[in-house]
Amino acid sequence: MRIEEERITLKDGRNLTLRSAEERDAQTMLDYIVKTAEETHFLIRYPEEISMDIEREKRIINDNLEAEDSVWFTVFDGDKAVGNCSISSHRNHIKLKHRCDFAIAIEQEYCGCGLGTLLMKKAIDKAKELGFEQMELGTYADNEKGLALYRKMGFQEMGKNLRAFKLKDGTYIDEINMVLFL
Repeated sequence: MRIEEERITLKDGRNLTLRSAEERDAQTMLDYIVKTAEETHFLIRYPEEISMDIEREKRIINDNLEAEDSVWFTVFDGDKAVGNCSISSHRNHIKLKHRCDFAIAIEQEYCGCGLGTLLMKKAIDKAKELGFEQMELGTYADNEKGLALYRKMGFQEMGKNLRAFKLKDGTYIDEINMVLFL
């Protein structure tokens, strides 16, 4: 699903663009995914696990633009992708169509200036518009800033997967599962 271009201003005065990623953005999207994976362990993949195949990324972008039950909100500083969030149907079974999954990642340099809140508000509004009844996410138990943002936006904890993540150094981290009833 396509998101129309919109100018946004962060609390610190920076002006950015919010829109759907397009084919022409494939390289910057890959660069952004790698950078956010390097900056923190809160994403599901390590940087070396990210495919740098431009043609594959273009297909992913186009599939998302054509999807009726999912949407990406991508933030650009000039031509550089610096943040992204998405909602997507949990599954396409009748019994599960009321649920959507939420994901977000922002480059560290753009954290703490209202971008996460702005992206989440946009995603929540779009989820309601698409007819979803609840948004769900999973996050690392040690992601204190993320947890604070999710709680601020109304998400509540619904459970925990113990030792869900195992880092390269052997450390285990629990996953906190959260839900927002729309």
